[in-house]
Amino acid sequence: MKKVDKKEYNGYGILAEYAFKINKLFANLARYFFNISHKFKFEQFKIIFGEREDDIYISTYPKSGTTLMQMILYHLTTDGRMNFKHIYEVSPWIHNASFIGQKPPDLTSPRIIKTHDNYKEFGKKTKGRFIYVYRNGMDVAISNYHQQKNYNNPDLKLDKYLKIFFKQKKWFKHTREWMINKNKLSILYIKYEDLLKNKTKEIERIISFLGIPTDKKAINRALKYSSFDYMKKNENLFGEQRKVSEKIFNQFIRKGKSGEGKSHFTKEQKDMFMLYYKQMVENIEEKTFGQKLN
Repeated sequence: MKKVDKKEYNGYGILAEYAFKINKLFANLARYFFNISHKFKFEQFKIIFGEREDDIYISTYPKSGTTLMQMILYHLTTDGRMNFKHIYEVSPWIHNASFIGQKPPDLTSPRIIKTHDNYKEFGKKTKGRFIYVYRNGMDVAISNYHQQKNYNNPDLKLDKYLKIFFKQKKWFKHTREWMINKNKLSILYIKYEDLLKNKTKEIERIISFLGIPTDKKAINRALKYSSFDYMKKNENLFGEQRKVSEKIFNQFIRKGKSGEGKSHFTKEQKDMFMLYYKQMVENIEEKTFGQKLN
């Protein structure tokens, strides 16, 4: 075997380092152009989909009761026929629809539109009204962790996930911006925990906010079909759509409970959460709901 001298060895090391940097550069460029392409497709989708004065947006951070609210609004604003194959047929997630290449749906008014987008994506002139569902951030983190573990990474450890959760601060930023409501959008704020405690009372608040007639049959349908038992039993109507992935997921509707986060977080993780919560969310939550996290 040919003996490699020190200079030649160092040269190989430098070449490998440059190759790594070039590969990283191309990966970043590919990611950049992918994001630009995705944003362009979404803008095109929104132009075709359009805006209406009576549009109803359900805005949430993921795993905060979005699907629960979709079912409630669907039954309050329609005749409640359960003949759809997936909730997105009657209450689309338009950002995701544009990403997977679906055409903008032609829906009757009022349209119920799901969004996880950041507040900055909605300007002062955005038409429609918003219902923002807020859920305890520790519960959100645990629910998101289980979804990522079940969908994408079965070996994902909670400690690793929470380190990313705290580093990115996405929940804290999303919550803060939507509660500040800088553009003065028409928003009804609802706590996920209040939906679990007294769903009828929250439905009455929704009816008053939207200015729609009080229909006891519609309210009873909303209560029935948004129940955890029904949604868990019919999870195929709400989880990932088959055309997106060949995998079948049965943990989209997981537990439908509150308070789970505290029991999974270590003392250090609770302290870290509370540090960011007090810095970014506590004051604005107290102004929005009249109370803060216990």
